[in-house]
Amino acid sequence: MEFDFIIEGEERPRRAFRARVAGLDARVHEHDLAYPVKDVSATGLALLDESHAFRQGESLVVDLEIRHRPFLKDMPVRVVRVLETGVVGLDFIGLSQRMEERLDKLVLEIQKRLIDLRKARDLAEKQAAADKNGEPGGHAPDVPPYGENP
Repeated sequence: MEFDFIIEGEERPRRAFRARVAGLDARVHEHDLAYPVKDVSATGLALLDESHAFRQGESLVVDLEIRHRPFLKDMPVRVVRVLETGVVGLDFIGLSQRMEERLDKLVLEIQKRLIDLRKARDLAEKQAAADKNGEPGGHAPDVPPYGENP
């Protein structure tokens, strides 16, 4: 099952959720260099290239590395976008089933962590509001909790 969604300001729908992974790099075989990955999805990635070494339409092979350790090797990609800001959009092409599964698992784990963080933040905000408003489970700052002497 695939879903498309549009974010304001975008001219076409996203094909997949994009995840940011700390320490993720794309090592481009043809350049013999690793570039920091801005975000990754099940369909491609965006990397940062200050040297402007990429050309739209190029077919390349990359290895994904997390903290300089191999995660996925020999992934065929095509350059679909090169922006003046140094952002380069790559689409994965012809991935093996194993590569797709590992990539899906990585993106899913990031989604789970983001959901957990969002839930924890929402719970903390609700608790802070309850504490401020004197609702059950909290008390107003100038009124001591029941049973305490002022």
